[in-house]
Amino acid sequence: MDVNALFARAERAFAAGQHASVRADLREVLRLVGEHPAVLHLAALNESRAGDAGAARVAFARALSAAPTDAQILNNFANFLKQQGDLPAALGHYDRALQAAPNLHQARLNRAILLNSMSRHEDARRDADLLMVALPGDAAVRQTSGAIHLALGAIEAAAADFDAVLAQNPQDLKALHGRARAAAIGGEEARAIGLYRAALGLAPDDGDLLIGLAEALEAAGEAEAAAPLAAAVAARPDWVEGHGALARMQAEAGAGAEFDAAWRVAIAARPADLALALGHVGCLLASAMPQQALAALDRMAPLHGNRPEFHLYSAMAAVDAGDSERAAAALAQAGALPGTELTRARLALQQGDPVQARDLLAPLVAAAPDDVVLWANLDLAWRLLGDDSHYWLSGQPGLVSTQEIEYEGDWQQLAQVLRGLHRARSHPIGQSLRGGTQTRGRLFGRPEPEIATLGRAIMAAVSRHLAALPPADARHPLLRDRHRTPHFSGSWSVRLVGEGFHVAHIHPAGRLSSACYIVLPDGLDAAGAPGWLEVGGPPAELALDLKPLHLIRPQPGRLALFPSTLFHGTRPFPAGERLTVAFDVMLR
Repeated sequence: MDVNALFARAERAFAAGQHASVRADLREVLRLVGEHPAVLHLAALNESRAGDAGAARVAFARALSAAPTDAQILNNFANFLKQQGDLPAALGHYDRALQAAPNLHQARLNRAILLNSMSRHEDARRDADLLMVALPGDAAVRQTSGAIHLALGAIEAAAADFDAVLAQNPQDLKALHGRARAAAIGGEEARAIGLYRAALGLAPDDGDLLIGLAEALEAAGEAEAAAPLAAAVAARPDWVEGHGALARMQAEAGAGAEFDAAWRVAIAARPADLALALGHVGCLLASAMPQQALAALDRMAPLHGNRPEFHLYSAMAAVDAGDSERAAAALAQAGALPGTELTRARLALQQGDPVQARDLLAPLVAAAPDDVVLWANLDLAWRLLGDDSHYWLSGQPGLVSTQEIEYEGDWQQLAQVLRGLHRARSHPIGQSLRGGTQTRGRLFGRPEPEIATLGRAIMAAVSRHLAALPPADARHPLLRDRHRTPHFSGSWSVRLVGEGFHVAHIHPAGRLSSACYIVLPDGLDAAGAPGWLEVGGPPAELALDLKPLHLIRPQPGRLALFPSTLFHGTRPFPAGERLTVAFDVMLR
């Protein structure tokens, strides 16, 4: 058999999934023709599909050594690297593919999808815009464009993209899911429910769709919103994400201590399932229940006590519970799992060793300069040490401000609209409020005109705040992007009632954070400043002798803005209603 026939037979075997036959034929072809890039490319694809990552990587390297500017090889190697979780390397190879062949639309589409998954949404948008011009009727392009618009909070544009795909194929599962998400975020609860049900008709076991339907039913005020999710979790007791969503819904529905009952039943039936048990511990920690988390870890210890993940979670729970001795012992056995160094730093702060905390956090911040959590904890260490870096990060004039919102609507009508969105009975797990409720989804993606008007007034105030900031600074997590365009990365309303408050917390998804006051109780001028906003006060579990940097008096129509790297919380108030709108801003 000649070389061309042998290679053609290998291609047919590859299409049929006959990996051993492909391997044998290509080995003979390479013996006859040497390091031919097309042959090595097929060999790499075959090894990748066969699941031999090491052999695939070697074959791709050989193929690129033979043809370093072959755009198809670069694109497929990038796909492989993405599958392996090496996202920076994948991005670099997509870049190289497009440098070699700017009109290779598949590589541009793949890069847009990757950039969006890396939260580089504006960069992804630029690729998508080029593709929309080059391939205006392509369903995959519109699908990707819709996903990027969703990530950017452009709900109407996302809906238009998904509608375009569904016009071509009403049963496109990804488009149905994307359109359902857009409808849910945009406050179209009834439409979201219908879309989720249509998608589940095509994929009845899809976990994301099941959670989406349950949350859409919840948003619509359905009394039995959690029932479909509870049934799915009972049928799939190892489904960690399902348990998490169900626990959140049960907590907000007022289930009290029984909010995680289904999770505990599943763990009792599957005690060897480490992921299930650690997911439960993580849920308890997010619910500010560190003692319960430690008790759950104690029950896990006989089966999982030798696992580094067990020790890391034990350390995290012990720090939150204020048990420094137990945290230190757990960290000694936790190894080098992601999150270990941050936990060590938090323990060092708790133990009164800001030098160690600084030395642990500084290299982490250097490696991840967008990580708000790392900056916030490093700032506490600097402040304890009297380091001028604290002033640079958090103390410069203008970083924290208050403004009176120039709202053109009726404040009382706005309050009524917001109250109508507070359908839960208790505060959500994983959030900072206590004694109240918080809306779900993106408040400023909703269709109510009162909310849209408020969003425009707030964004104008944000622009004024940015214009008054200190000069640009390439090292500063906020000031380096002060010239960029602000976008809401999240928005919600909080309704607190008598003795409600926020624990000290930060918002990892923002550069600027906020509080906008709509309705306030009487008596905020009393001794102790009840209901006031504390900015810069550390979380209570660290037991640091640091007072808030700013104490802001709430007032209807007032907006407080501050860097997301500052911890913030509120003081309890004795009675009445405290209705606010909050949001995070990203700068792109």
